[in-house]
Amino acid sequence: MIGLKTMTSKEIVLTGKELQRLRASCGVSQTDVAKYLGYTVKGKPNRSMVARFENEHAQINSRVSMLLDAYFNKLKEEKSNGTAIA
Repeated sequence: MIGLKTMTSKEIVLTGKELQRLRASCGVSQTDVAKYLGYTVKGKPNRSMVARFENEHAQINSRVSMLLDAYFNKLKEEKSNGTAIA
């Protein structure tokens, strides 16, 4: 895992500010994250929920935290290998 706080062995907590920092360090947009998470409106990625997370207007649950952990780990791994995420 990449710096997420472990509450229990099954529950991972990620704050909005941590999400914002990870996203910036990996060079991806809120829209990229929304697309990965499946947040869409009329078939197009909708970044508004990611913005709500980052501004801490909505709390990131453990399921979304685990998905984000996997996403950013994959990005960092692909960056170190010189490949791009699909």
